[in-house]
Amino acid sequence: MNDAERKQTMWFIVIFSFLVTVVAWIGPLLGGSPSSPGLGFLIWGTAPLLVSGLMRMVTRDWSDVGVKPAISKNVLWYIISIVAYPIILVLTLLIGAMISVSSVSGFSMGSYLKTVLPALAIFFLFAVFEEFGWRGYLVPKLASIGINSYLTHALVAVIWASWHLPFIRELSWLYTSEDLRTFIPRLYLGAFAFSILYDEIRIMTGTFWPAVLMHSISNAFGHPLAADYVTTAKGKEYLGSVGFDGLFMIAFFGLLGIAVHRWRKSKARLSQSFT
Repeated sequence: MNDAERKQTMWFIVIFSFLVTVVAWIGPLLGGSPSSPGLGFLIWGTAPLLVSGLMRMVTRDWSDVGVKPAISKNVLWYIISIVAYPIILVLTLLIGAMISVSSVSGFSMGSYLKTVLPALAIFFLFAVFEEFGWRGYLVPKLASIGINSYLTHALVAVIWASWHLPFIRELSWLYTSEDLRTFIPRLYLGAFAFSILYDEIRIMTGTFWPAVLMHSISNAFGHPLAADYVTTAKGKEYLGSVGFDGLFMIAFFGLLGIAVHRWRKSKARLSQSFT
């Protein structure tokens, strides 16, 4: 990529980030909420898809979307994408129970799966709406201009977390009644930790579908569990939450993402040494 192309791509990134934020904030003005979906909530939920699709149509650039699943050559990464959240979820609950931060009561696998499986289909659809923008547009564009990987993840996290803000008080699976002054910083920190893993696997595989899987599984598995079975000690929600904002979840996702990043970099160095 020459300097002119790099500058142009940087402007596209700025325009995308601005437009997706503006469209997201239009949502509350048009009505609707997660509990009572309306036009505004639909526009908010599809903003990443709509804006990235518009950007690609206007620029006639579909080369780096990553729409092909490429499952056969990325089986390991698809497996990791499927099992990462459930494993981290169990670890978080175990640690929470050991230090009396959280507990699980009344759990029934049958009842839980009856909630999770239908939710998985819905959350999969919404994950496509989001990831077509975050990992289908923003990540490949940022990666192409050659900036530091962690800066890429941080920028994606800022846009991703900010997109939640228009309906943050209504997103009951993400936010309860905590003071927003303490919750929002962890929202951004959680988005950064999750982005490291999501983005690194996106870069490794060349497709956004693993991110769709991770995203939909984390929502479908985590939200019903938090709503019906997990009790967190008052004042300790910042530690034991099984969502975006729990420090244990943030630490595990961040560490796994860093491990994938280091593996990717070591593989790239090894490849260069043989060329």
